[in-house]
Amino acid sequence: MSAAPVNGPKSNVRAAVMPQARATPNVAVMSAAAPVAPGMPAANPPVQAVDGRSALLALLKVEADARDAKSARDLLFIMANETRKLSRARQIFVLQPGSTGALEVQGVSSLPAVDRNAPLIIFIEKLADQAQLKSCTISKPIEMPVGRDDATAAAYPFRALQWLPLKHGDKSAVGGMILAREETWSDPDLIVPSRLAAAFAHAWGALHSADPQRVKSAIRSVRRWPTLLALLTIAALVFVTVPLTALAPVEVVAKDPFVIAAPIEGVIETIMVEPNQSVKPGDILVKLNDTTFKSKFEVAERDASVSEARLKQSNQIAFSDPRGMHELGIARAELEVKIAEREFAREMLAKTVIKAQTEGLAIYSDKRELTGRPVAVGERILEVANPKALEARIELPVADAIALQPGARVKIFLDSDPLRPWPASIKRSDYKARVGESEVVAFRVIATLDPDPSRALPRLGVRGTAKVSGDDVSLGFLLFRRPITAFRQWTGL
Repeated sequence: MSAAPVNGPKSNVRAAVMPQARATPNVAVMSAAAPVAPGMPAANPPVQAVDGRSALLALLKVEADARDAKSARDLLFIMANETRKLSRARQIFVLQPGSTGALEVQGVSSLPAVDRNAPLIIFIEKLADQAQLKSCTISKPIEMPVGRDDATAAAYPFRALQWLPLKHGDKSAVGGMILAREETWSDPDLIVPSRLAAAFAHAWGALHSADPQRVKSAIRSVRRWPTLLALLTIAALVFVTVPLTALAPVEVVAKDPFVIAAPIEGVIETIMVEPNQSVKPGDILVKLNDTTFKSKFEVAERDASVSEARLKQSNQIAFSDPRGMHELGIARAELEVKIAEREFAREMLAKTVIKAQTEGLAIYSDKRELTGRPVAVGERILEVANPKALEARIELPVADAIALQPGARVKIFLDSDPLRPWPASIKRSDYKARVGESEVVAFRVIATLDPDPSRALPRLGVRGTAKVSGDDVSLGFLLFRRPITAFRQWTGL
């Protein structure tokens, strides 16, 4: 005997979400069942009933998850991903009204976030606007563009689009879902998605109505007079005058260091001093490769010797031959040229050894980075700095830039001694921002450290954070400076 059909709404839901029975599981179940008497029809295996029960449980679980969603983001994730599992859709887009009132894609199945500039997202939002889905409160199919003008529409493989509004009862729709797949959508295919859309709309309304109710209950629970007094206190503090401050990275650098640059074009052979080593005037700092310059000097010296011998020969000839008097002047001029070339070659050879001209510390990064590096004329190699002449270099980011005047106060919190700030005053600041060492566009501010007899000067190169003080402003402006700046940039007011 065949099983009796099950009538009613539950059977429709079960039939819509029940996957199609496969041949292999049926054979497996029939082989495991009891033997059938001859002449009697075989009973249907219970596979369909089990699958229908599983699908119904999955539907109930999705509805329960929607009701238990803690935030709008969690609910959007359930709409986009769980609905696709129960509706045979290949891709689902969740749309809701944005700040401009038009429908915007808020969630996409299998994607953790929505890129507003993605071509597919722009195409779906444009399609929703053309189909006037915002005012549509019933389920309807969406026609795909036929032309080939839109490359995204032509390349999109899921041509059957179905609109399902997120609407529950008599309340207005809170958006909708676009279901996409290859085959055309039929009425049985939309039974479960329609039920889920109504459940999602109900969960969305409950989620967004919880916050106002919570705020109202909190307001009722707070006494009126203490709240009013707190609000008046906050309003009074807004008008308190405080200095406008900003924080920026700072580094202690040398004041007016002596720059050791390459006097000639060549290759650095060796650095004779270590980083931060004390040097005195006359100490050798850098040696350049002198092979070429030594050869030129030796050639120039031999040429000068030849010219000198030729001059002597011309002097001897001049005593016996009048024509020697004419060659004597030429030989003397050639000797002067060769002597000048020899002296020039000697000076170039001497410049391959760079010596210190002042006393201080040799400041550079690493000897291995400089050794063997070719340098051009005037290229910086290292610095000789006085450890007692220091200043602070502050990189003030453009986002935190404030109006600074020479002499403005600065507090420097060094990483090596953060509990004792070092006082300083602004000496100068750049008028134009540039990219600093941290790849941040910033204004360079130079501050002079105030002398403190009770403390030793900080070491060269130490870093920290500087608190720069500008003009006095109200506390309200200090607290809301960034929101005001962002609002003006956004509105142009």
